[in-house]
Amino acid sequence: MSLLGLPDRPVTLDLSDQVIFKEARILGITGRQMFRTWQQTTTLLSTGRVDISPVITHRLPLDSYEEAFETAASGHAAKVIVFPDGRRP
Repeated sequence: MSLLGLPDRPVTLDLSDQVIFKEARILGITGRQMFRTWQQTTTLLSTGRVDISPVITHRLPLDSYEEAFETAASGHAAKVIVFPDGRRP
C-alpha cells in the first residue's frame, strides 16, 4: 500500500497483527523521492502517456471556490479542478 499525504491526527498501528503476522513493510517517503515522483508525474503527463481525464469529476471557475471545496469534502468527487481565469477546458 502506498499512501500520500499527512494524517490530521495520530495514527495507531497494531504491529503484531497488522505488520508482523502479515509481513507488511512500512516505508517512509523522503523529500528526494517526492521530488523524483513529481518529475516522473510531470513527464508522464506532458508526454500524454497517462490520461487523467477520467478522474476529473468537476471543473469550476475560481469564483465558485466555496462550491469546489464543499464538493471535494463531500466524498462525491474524485478530482475537483478550479480555474483561476474562469474558463473550463
